[in-house]
Amino acid sequence: MEKMVLFEKIKHVCLSNKVYDFIIKPFDEIIYPVISKEELQKEREKEKIPFNKIANISDLCNKEWKGIVNELQSSFSLTEENFHRKNWEFIQILYILKQTGALFPENRGLAIGAGREVILYYLTYKIREIIGIDLYEGYFQGGEDLSDVPEHPQKYLPFPYNEKRLKLMKMDALDIDFKNESFDFVFSASSIEHFGSNRKIFKSSEEIYRVLKPGGLLIITTELKLNKLGKNIPNTKIFKLEKLINLFEKTGFRLYKKNIDIKIEKEMLDNWVKLSAEINKLPHVILRYFTTIFSSFSLVLIKPGNKVKYGTWSGFDKIEKLKYKGEIEVMLQDKENLTENSEIGFSIKLKNNSNFKWFVEGGSHRIAIGIKLLDLNNKIINDAFDELKIPKDLDIGESIVFNATIKNNLRKGKYRLFFDLKREIITWFSEKGSSPFLIDIEIV
Repeated sequence: MEKMVLFEKIKHVCLSNKVYDFIIKPFDEIIYPVISKEELQKEREKEKIPFNKIANISDLCNKEWKGIVNELQSSFSLTEENFHRKNWEFIQILYILKQTGALFPENRGLAIGAGREVILYYLTYKIREIIGIDLYEGYFQGGEDLSDVPEHPQKYLPFPYNEKRLKLMKMDALDIDFKNESFDFVFSASSIEHFGSNRKIFKSSEEIYRVLKPGGLLIITTELKLNKLGKNIPNTKIFKLEKLINLFEKTGFRLYKKNIDIKIEKEMLDNWVKLSAEINKLPHVILRYFTTIFSSFSLVLIKPGNKVKYGTWSGFDKIEKLKYKGEIEVMLQDKENLTENSEIGFSIKLKNNSNFKWFVEGGSHRIAIGIKLLDLNNKIINDAFDELKIPKDLDIGESIVFNATIKNNLRKGKYRLFFDLKREIITWFSEKGSSPFLIDIEIV
Protein backbone atom coordinates (compact mmCIF):
# COMPACT_ATOMS: atom_id res chain seq x y z
CA MET A 1 0.00 0.00 0.00
CA GLU A 2 2.82 2.39 0.92
CA LYS A 3 4.56 1.59 -2.39
CA MET A 4 1.38 2.47 -4.28
CA VAL A 5 1.09 5.81 -2.47
CA LEU A 6 4.76 6.56 -3.17
CA PHE A 7 4.29 5.64 -6.85
CA GLU A 8 1.32 7.99 -7.16
CA LYS A 9 3.30 10.83 -5.57
CA ILE A 10 6.24 10.27 -7.95
CA LYS A 11 3.83 10.09 -10.90
CA HIS A 12 2.16 13.36 -9.82
CA VAL A 13 5.53 15.12 -9.69
CA CYS A 14 6.65 13.71 -13.05
CA LEU A 15 3.42 14.83 -14.72
CA SER A 16 3.54 18.34 -13.25
CA ASN A 17 3.83 21.37 -15.51
CA LYS A 18 6.95 22.54 -13.68
CA VAL A 19 8.84 19.33 -14.50
CA TYR A 20 7.81 19.65 -18.14
CA ASP A 21 8.63 23.36 -18.41
CA PHE A 22 12.05 23.21 -16.78
CA ILE A 23 13.35 19.75 -17.69
CA ILE A 24 11.57 18.48 -20.82
CA LYS A 25 10.49 21.58 -22.75
CA PRO A 26 14.04 22.72 -23.66
CA PHE A 27 14.41 19.48 -25.65
CA ASP A 28 10.89 19.49 -27.11
CA GLU A 29 9.08 21.49 -29.78
CA ILE A 30 5.57 21.90 -31.19
CA ILE A 31 5.63 20.52 -34.73
CA TYR A 32 2.74 22.56 -36.15
CA PRO A 33 2.19 26.33 -36.65
CA VAL A 34 1.01 28.24 -33.58
CA ILE A 35 -1.06 31.39 -34.14
CA SER A 36 -3.23 33.64 -32.00
CA LYS A 37 -6.89 32.82 -31.50
CA GLU A 38 -7.82 36.30 -32.71
CA GLU A 39 -6.02 35.77 -36.02
CA LEU A 40 -7.65 32.39 -36.56
CA GLN A 41 -11.10 33.73 -35.65
CA LYS A 42 -10.87 36.29 -38.46
CA GLU A 43 -9.98 33.50 -40.88
CA ARG A 44 -12.89 31.34 -39.74
CA GLU A 45 -15.36 34.21 -40.15
CA LYS A 46 -14.44 34.65 -43.82
CA GLU A 47 -13.66 31.12 -45.02
CA LYS A 48 -15.18 27.65 -44.76
CA ILE A 49 -13.88 25.32 -42.08
CA PRO A 50 -11.30 22.88 -43.51
CA PHE A 51 -12.21 19.18 -43.28
CA ASN A 52 -8.78 17.83 -42.29
CA LYS A 53 -7.86 19.83 -39.22
CA ILE A 54 -6.98 20.17 -35.55
CA ALA A 55 -9.71 21.14 -33.07
CA ASN A 56 -9.94 24.93 -32.60
CA ILE A 57 -12.21 27.09 -30.49
CA SER A 58 -12.13 29.59 -33.37
CA ASP A 59 -14.32 27.24 -35.42
CA LEU A 60 -17.26 28.70 -33.47
CA CYS A 61 -16.78 31.91 -35.46
CA ASN A 62 -17.84 30.21 -38.69
CA LYS A 63 -21.56 30.82 -39.24
CA GLU A 64 -22.33 27.45 -40.86
CA TRP A 65 -20.35 25.46 -38.29
CA LYS A 66 -21.97 27.34 -35.39
CA GLY A 67 -25.37 26.75 -36.99
CA ILE A 68 -25.04 23.01 -36.32
CA VAL A 69 -24.07 23.77 -32.71
CA ASN A 70 -27.30 25.76 -32.39
CA GLU A 71 -29.37 22.88 -33.76
CA LEU A 72 -28.02 20.61 -31.04
CA GLN A 73 -28.22 23.08 -28.17
CA SER A 74 -31.05 21.08 -26.56
CA SER A 75 -28.60 18.24 -25.86
CA PHE A 76 -25.28 19.98 -25.22
CA SER A 77 -23.70 23.40 -25.14
CA LEU A 78 -20.51 24.43 -26.93
CA THR A 79 -19.17 27.91 -26.22
CA GLU A 80 -15.70 29.38 -25.82
CA GLU A 81 -16.01 28.99 -22.05
CA ASN A 82 -17.17 25.35 -21.95
CA PHE A 83 -15.54 24.16 -25.19
CA HIS A 84 -14.75 20.44 -25.19
CA ARG A 85 -12.90 18.79 -28.05
CA LYS A 86 -15.18 15.71 -27.98
CA ASN A 87 -18.22 17.85 -28.74
CA TRP A 88 -16.11 19.60 -31.38
CA GLU A 89 -15.61 16.19 -33.01
CA PHE A 90 -19.38 15.60 -33.27
CA ILE A 91 -20.01 19.02 -34.82
CA GLN A 92 -17.08 18.66 -37.21
CA ILE A 93 -18.38 15.30 -38.48
CA LEU A 94 -21.85 16.74 -39.09
CA TYR A 95 -20.36 19.83 -40.75
CA ILE A 96 -18.39 17.63 -43.16
CA LEU A 97 -21.43 15.49 -43.97
CA LYS A 98 -23.45 18.62 -44.60
CA GLN A 99 -20.85 20.40 -46.73
CA THR A 100 -20.16 17.37 -48.91
CA GLY A 101 -23.85 16.62 -49.52
CA ALA A 102 -23.53 13.17 -47.92
CA LEU A 103 -26.68 13.80 -45.86
CA PHE A 104 -28.85 12.81 -48.79
CA PRO A 105 -32.26 11.45 -47.67
CA GLU A 106 -31.72 8.06 -49.37
CA ASN A 107 -28.28 7.47 -47.85
CA ARG A 108 -27.29 4.96 -45.19
CA GLY A 109 -24.53 5.60 -42.65
CA LEU A 110 -22.40 3.48 -40.32
CA ALA A 111 -20.84 4.68 -37.04
CA ILE A 112 -17.79 2.79 -35.72
CA GLY A 113 -17.38 2.65 -31.94
CA ALA A 114 -20.74 4.39 -31.81
CA GLY A 115 -21.64 4.20 -28.15
CA ARG A 116 -24.74 6.36 -27.79
CA GLU A 117 -23.40 9.53 -29.40
CA VAL A 118 -25.84 12.38 -29.86
CA ILE A 119 -25.17 12.57 -33.60
CA LEU A 120 -26.66 9.11 -34.06
CA TYR A 121 -30.03 10.44 -32.95
CA TYR A 122 -29.57 13.63 -34.97
CA LEU A 123 -28.94 11.71 -38.18
CA THR A 124 -32.36 10.03 -37.97
CA TYR A 125 -33.72 13.40 -39.09
CA LYS A 126 -31.50 13.47 -42.16
CA ILE A 127 -30.96 10.04 -43.77
CA ARG A 128 -32.73 6.74 -44.41
CA GLU A 129 -30.85 4.77 -41.75
CA ILE A 130 -27.94 5.15 -39.38
CA ILE A 131 -26.39 2.04 -37.83
CA GLY A 132 -23.97 2.17 -34.93
CA ILE A 133 -21.66 -0.66 -33.89
CA ASP A 134 -19.64 -1.04 -30.71
CA LEU A 135 -18.47 -3.76 -28.35
CA TYR A 136 -20.79 -2.33 -25.65
CA GLU A 137 -18.77 -3.74 -22.79
CA GLY A 138 -19.19 -0.86 -20.33
CA TYR A 139 -15.47 -0.12 -20.46
CA PHE A 140 -15.50 3.67 -20.80
CA GLN A 141 -16.11 6.13 -18.01
CA GLY A 142 -19.50 7.79 -18.41
CA GLY A 143 -21.30 4.66 -19.58
CA GLU A 144 -21.27 5.48 -23.30
CA ASP A 145 -20.92 1.78 -24.10
CA LEU A 146 -23.19 0.14 -21.50
CA SER A 147 -24.44 -3.32 -22.45
CA ASP A 148 -28.10 -2.29 -22.66
CA VAL A 149 -27.55 0.54 -25.16
CA PRO A 150 -28.18 -1.59 -28.31
CA GLU A 151 -31.37 -3.04 -26.87
CA HIS A 152 -32.79 0.27 -25.61
CA PRO A 153 -31.27 3.24 -27.49
CA GLN A 154 -34.43 5.19 -26.65
CA LYS A 155 -33.46 5.03 -22.96
CA TYR A 156 -30.49 7.30 -23.67
CA LEU A 157 -32.10 9.64 -26.19
CA PRO A 158 -30.97 13.29 -25.95
CA PHE A 159 -34.13 14.40 -27.80
CA PRO A 160 -37.07 12.69 -29.58
CA TYR A 161 -35.93 10.94 -32.78
CA ASN A 162 -37.13 8.59 -35.53
CA GLU A 163 -36.72 5.22 -33.85
CA LYS A 164 -37.15 3.30 -37.13
CA ARG A 165 -34.02 4.91 -38.59
CA LEU A 166 -31.56 4.08 -35.81
CA LYS A 167 -30.13 0.64 -35.09
CA LEU A 168 -27.33 -0.02 -32.57
CA MET A 169 -25.56 -3.38 -32.63
CA LYS A 170 -22.91 -5.20 -30.61
CA MET A 171 -20.22 -5.81 -33.23
CA ASP A 172 -16.43 -5.77 -33.54
CA ALA A 173 -15.06 -3.10 -35.90
CA LEU A 174 -12.42 -5.63 -37.00
CA ASP A 175 -15.14 -7.99 -38.25
CA ILE A 176 -18.05 -5.93 -39.60
CA ASP A 177 -20.97 -8.24 -40.31
CA PHE A 178 -22.47 -6.41 -43.31
CA LYS A 179 -22.36 -7.11 -47.01
CA ASN A 180 -19.94 -5.39 -49.37
CA GLU A 181 -20.88 -1.82 -50.35
CA SER A 182 -23.66 -1.49 -47.76
CA PHE A 183 -23.10 2.12 -46.68
CA ASP A 184 -22.87 5.55 -48.29
CA PHE A 185 -20.66 6.96 -45.54
CA VAL A 186 -18.87 5.77 -42.41
CA PHE A 187 -17.61 7.77 -39.46
CA SER A 188 -15.69 7.08 -36.28
CA ALA A 189 -15.50 9.56 -33.40
CA SER A 190 -12.68 8.87 -30.95
CA SER A 191 -12.58 5.10 -31.30
CA ILE A 192 -9.74 3.89 -33.56
CA GLU A 193 -7.10 5.05 -31.08
CA HIS A 194 -8.40 2.38 -28.68
CA PHE A 195 -8.23 -0.55 -31.14
CA GLY A 196 -4.67 -1.45 -30.18
CA SER A 197 -1.91 -2.14 -32.70
CA ASN A 198 -1.57 -0.68 -36.20
CA ARG A 199 -2.33 -4.16 -37.49
CA LYS A 200 -5.75 -4.11 -35.80
CA ILE A 201 -6.49 -0.60 -37.03
CA PHE A 202 -5.52 -1.64 -40.55
CA LYS A 203 -7.82 -4.67 -40.29
CA SER A 204 -10.68 -2.36 -39.30
CA SER A 205 -9.89 -0.02 -42.20
CA GLU A 206 -10.09 -2.98 -44.58
CA GLU A 207 -13.50 -3.88 -43.21
CA ILE A 208 -14.71 -0.28 -43.50
CA TYR A 209 -13.43 -0.11 -47.07
CA ARG A 210 -15.28 -3.31 -47.91
CA VAL A 211 -18.70 -2.22 -46.58
CA LEU A 212 -18.43 1.33 -47.98
CA LYS A 213 -19.80 2.03 -51.44
CA PRO A 214 -17.37 3.36 -54.08
CA GLY A 215 -17.47 7.13 -53.81
CA GLY A 216 -18.37 6.95 -50.12
CA LEU A 217 -16.72 8.99 -47.37
CA LEU A 218 -14.90 7.85 -44.25
CA ILE A 219 -14.68 10.54 -41.57
CA ILE A 220 -12.38 9.90 -38.62
CA THR A 221 -11.72 11.95 -35.52
CA THR A 222 -8.88 10.77 -33.34
CA GLU A 223 -5.85 11.85 -31.28
CA LEU A 224 -3.04 13.72 -33.05
CA LYS A 225 0.43 14.20 -31.60
CA LEU A 226 1.43 17.88 -31.54
CA ASN A 227 4.99 17.75 -30.19
CA LYS A 228 8.30 16.14 -31.10
CA LEU A 229 8.60 14.05 -27.92
CA GLY A 230 5.02 12.80 -27.98
CA LYS A 231 4.30 9.10 -27.54
CA ASN A 232 1.31 6.85 -27.02
CA ILE A 233 -0.37 7.12 -23.62
CA PRO A 234 -1.97 4.32 -21.56
CA ASN A 235 -4.71 2.54 -23.56
CA THR A 236 -4.63 5.19 -26.28
CA LYS A 237 -2.64 5.54 -29.51
CA ILE A 238 -1.52 9.09 -30.32
CA PHE A 239 -1.04 9.34 -34.08
CA LYS A 240 1.57 11.07 -36.17
CA LEU A 241 -0.28 12.72 -39.05
CA GLU A 242 1.61 11.09 -41.91
CA LYS A 243 1.33 7.62 -40.35
CA LEU A 244 -2.40 8.07 -39.77
CA ILE A 245 -2.98 8.97 -43.41
CA ASN A 246 -0.69 6.20 -44.70
CA LEU A 247 -2.50 3.62 -42.60
CA PHE A 248 -5.76 4.23 -44.47
CA GLU A 249 -4.25 4.92 -47.88
CA LYS A 250 -2.75 1.42 -47.78
CA THR A 251 -6.31 0.12 -47.73
CA GLY A 252 -7.20 2.05 -50.87
CA PHE A 253 -8.67 5.23 -49.39
CA ARG A 254 -7.63 8.63 -50.70
CA LEU A 255 -7.71 12.04 -49.02
CA TYR A 256 -11.01 13.73 -49.90
CA LYS A 257 -9.40 17.15 -49.72
CA LYS A 258 -5.65 17.68 -50.11
CA ASN A 259 -5.54 20.72 -47.83
CA ILE A 260 -4.74 19.99 -44.18
CA ASP A 261 -5.16 22.71 -41.55
CA ILE A 262 -2.66 22.13 -38.76
CA LYS A 263 -2.78 25.53 -37.05
CA ILE A 264 -2.83 25.52 -33.24
CA GLU A 265 -4.31 28.32 -31.13
CA LYS A 266 -1.61 29.78 -28.90
CA GLU A 267 -4.04 30.50 -26.09
CA MET A 268 -5.09 26.84 -25.92
CA LEU A 269 -1.49 25.61 -26.08
CA ASP A 270 -0.65 27.92 -23.17
CA ASN A 271 -3.66 26.59 -21.26
CA TRP A 272 -3.47 22.85 -21.91
CA VAL A 273 -5.29 20.22 -19.86
CA LYS A 274 -2.85 18.21 -17.75
CA LEU A 275 -3.93 14.56 -17.56
CA SER A 276 -5.28 13.09 -15.49
CA ALA A 277 -5.44 15.68 -12.72
CA GLU A 278 -7.27 18.27 -14.84
CA ILE A 279 -9.55 15.94 -16.83
CA ASN A 280 -12.60 18.15 -16.14
CA LYS A 281 -10.87 21.43 -16.95
CA LEU A 282 -12.49 23.73 -19.50
CA PRO A 283 -11.80 24.77 -22.20
CA HIS A 284 -10.74 21.22 -23.06
CA VAL A 285 -8.82 21.45 -26.34
CA ILE A 286 -5.12 20.58 -26.04
CA LEU A 287 -4.00 17.91 -23.57
CA ARG A 288 -0.68 16.86 -22.08
CA TYR A 289 0.24 13.53 -20.53
CA PHE A 290 3.87 13.59 -19.32
CA THR A 291 5.87 14.23 -22.54
CA THR A 292 2.90 13.93 -24.93
CA ILE A 293 0.92 16.94 -26.13
CA PHE A 294 -2.10 16.13 -28.30
CA SER A 295 -5.56 17.16 -29.44
CA SER A 296 -8.42 15.99 -31.64
CA PHE A 297 -7.98 15.84 -35.40
CA SER A 298 -10.53 15.21 -38.15
CA LEU A 299 -9.57 13.33 -41.30
CA VAL A 300 -11.78 12.79 -44.37
CA LEU A 301 -11.07 9.98 -46.83
CA ILE A 302 -12.92 8.69 -49.88
CA LYS A 303 -13.21 5.28 -51.51
CA PRO A 304 -12.65 5.75 -55.26
CA GLY A 305 -15.78 5.33 -57.38
CA ASN A 306 -19.16 6.95 -57.95
CA LYS A 307 -21.94 4.80 -56.49
CA VAL A 308 -22.95 7.28 -53.77
CA LYS A 309 -25.62 9.94 -54.21
CA TYR A 310 -24.81 13.41 -52.96
CA GLY A 311 -27.26 16.26 -52.71
CA THR A 312 -27.84 19.68 -51.24
CA TRP A 313 -28.53 20.15 -47.57
CA SER A 314 -32.28 19.67 -47.19
CA GLY A 315 -34.61 21.58 -44.90
CA PHE A 316 -34.39 20.62 -41.25
CA ASP A 317 -37.27 19.77 -38.96
CA LYS A 318 -36.55 21.49 -35.68
CA ILE A 319 -35.42 19.07 -33.00
CA GLU A 320 -38.05 18.76 -30.30
CA LYS A 321 -36.78 19.09 -26.74
CA LEU A 322 -37.43 16.41 -24.14
CA LYS A 323 -40.38 17.23 -21.89
CA TYR A 324 -39.80 16.14 -18.32
CA LYS A 325 -43.43 15.95 -17.22
CA GLY A 326 -45.03 13.49 -14.84
CA GLU A 327 -48.01 13.35 -12.52
CA ILE A 328 -47.09 11.99 -9.11
CA GLU A 329 -49.50 11.48 -6.20
CA VAL A 330 -48.43 9.92 -2.91
CA MET A 331 -50.72 8.71 -0.13
CA LEU A 332 -49.31 7.88 3.27
CA GLN A 333 -50.34 4.47 4.66
CA ASP A 334 -51.00 3.95 8.36
CA LYS A 335 -50.44 7.62 9.07
CA GLU A 336 -51.28 7.35 12.76
CA ASN A 337 -48.63 4.74 13.61
CA LEU A 338 -45.37 6.30 12.44
CA THR A 339 -42.93 5.47 15.19
CA GLU A 340 -39.15 5.46 15.39
CA ASN A 341 -37.51 2.62 13.46
CA SER A 342 -40.76 1.58 11.78
CA GLU A 343 -41.19 1.37 8.01
CA ILE A 344 -43.14 4.10 6.23
CA GLY A 345 -45.56 2.83 3.59
CA PHE A 346 -46.94 4.73 0.60
CA SER A 347 -49.49 4.25 -2.14
CA ILE A 348 -48.20 5.94 -5.29
CA LYS A 349 -49.89 6.92 -8.52
CA LEU A 350 -47.74 7.92 -11.50
CA LYS A 351 -48.46 9.03 -15.03
CA ASN A 352 -45.89 9.56 -17.79
CA ASN A 353 -46.74 12.91 -19.36
CA SER A 354 -43.29 13.19 -20.97
CA ASN A 355 -42.65 12.85 -24.70
CA PHE A 356 -40.35 9.85 -24.13
CA LYS A 357 -40.67 6.38 -22.61
CA TRP A 358 -39.54 5.91 -19.03
CA PHE A 359 -37.02 3.11 -18.46
CA VAL A 360 -36.60 2.09 -14.82
CA GLU A 361 -33.71 -0.42 -14.85
CA GLY A 362 -29.96 0.11 -14.90
CA GLY A 363 -27.85 3.06 -13.84
CA SER A 364 -27.69 6.32 -15.78
CA HIS A 365 -30.82 7.63 -17.54
CA ARG A 366 -33.25 5.41 -15.61
CA ILE A 367 -36.37 7.05 -14.16
CA ALA A 368 -36.93 6.78 -10.41
CA ILE A 369 -38.57 8.67 -7.55
CA GLY A 370 -36.15 10.51 -5.31
CA ILE A 371 -37.16 11.59 -1.81
CA LYS A 372 -35.72 14.63 -0.08
CA LEU A 373 -36.21 15.25 3.62
CA LEU A 374 -37.24 18.80 4.60
CA ASP A 375 -38.28 20.56 7.77
CA LEU A 376 -41.68 22.27 7.88
CA ASN A 377 -40.06 25.50 6.62
CA ASN A 378 -38.91 23.63 3.48
CA LYS A 379 -35.28 23.72 4.55
CA ILE A 380 -33.43 20.66 3.24
CA ILE A 381 -32.29 18.25 5.91
CA ASN A 382 -31.22 15.47 3.55
CA ASP A 383 -31.43 15.86 -0.24
CA ALA A 384 -30.85 12.13 -0.78
CA PHE A 385 -33.06 10.74 1.97
CA ASP A 386 -34.32 7.74 -0.01
CA GLU A 387 -35.38 6.48 -3.43
CA LEU A 388 -38.33 4.51 -4.75
CA LYS A 389 -38.01 2.21 -7.73
CA ILE A 390 -40.85 2.25 -10.25
CA PRO A 391 -42.05 -1.35 -10.85
CA LYS A 392 -42.13 -1.23 -14.67
CA ASP A 393 -41.20 0.83 -17.72
CA LEU A 394 -43.87 3.37 -18.62
CA ASP A 395 -44.83 4.30 -22.17
CA ILE A 396 -45.88 7.85 -23.03
CA GLY A 397 -49.27 8.53 -21.44
CA GLU A 398 -49.23 5.33 -19.35
CA SER A 399 -50.22 5.32 -15.66
CA ILE A 400 -49.38 2.99 -12.78
CA VAL A 401 -50.44 2.58 -9.14
CA PHE A 402 -48.18 0.72 -6.71
CA ASN A 403 -47.22 0.44 -3.05
CA ALA A 404 -43.75 1.06 -1.66
CA THR A 405 -42.01 1.38 1.70
CA ILE A 406 -38.91 3.10 3.01
CA LYS A 407 -36.93 2.48 6.17
CA ASN A 408 -37.48 5.00 8.94
CA ASN A 409 -34.47 6.06 10.96
CA LEU A 410 -35.93 9.42 11.96
CA ARG A 411 -36.20 10.65 15.50
CA LYS A 412 -39.47 11.89 16.95
CA GLY A 413 -40.63 15.07 15.28
CA LYS A 414 -42.41 16.61 12.32
CA TYR A 415 -40.96 16.43 8.81
CA ARG A 416 -41.85 17.07 5.19
CA LEU A 417 -41.10 14.54 2.42
CA PHE A 418 -40.41 15.90 -1.05
CA PHE A 419 -41.12 13.34 -3.82
CA ASP A 420 -39.62 14.13 -7.22
CA LEU A 421 -39.07 12.16 -10.42
CA LYS A 422 -35.52 12.02 -11.70
CA ARG A 423 -33.64 10.84 -14.78
CA GLU A 424 -30.57 9.40 -13.12
CA ILE A 425 -27.40 11.51 -13.61
CA ILE A 426 -29.34 13.80 -15.99
CA THR A 427 -31.93 15.90 -14.17
CA TRP A 428 -34.68 16.17 -11.58
CA PHE A 429 -38.08 16.65 -13.20
CA SER A 430 -38.88 19.61 -10.92
CA GLU A 431 -35.88 21.45 -12.41
CA LYS A 432 -37.63 21.22 -15.79
CA GLY A 433 -41.00 22.51 -14.57
CA SER A 434 -42.74 19.33 -13.43
CA SER A 435 -44.49 19.46 -10.05
CA PRO A 436 -43.14 17.44 -7.13
CA PHE A 437 -45.36 16.06 -4.37
CA LEU A 438 -45.00 16.94 -0.68
CA ILE A 439 -46.27 15.07 2.37
CA ASP A 440 -45.97 16.08 6.02
CA ILE A 441 -45.29 13.31 8.53
CA GLU A 442 -44.93 13.09 12.28
CA ILE A 443 -42.81 10.46 13.97
CA VAL A 444 -44.18 9.69 17.47
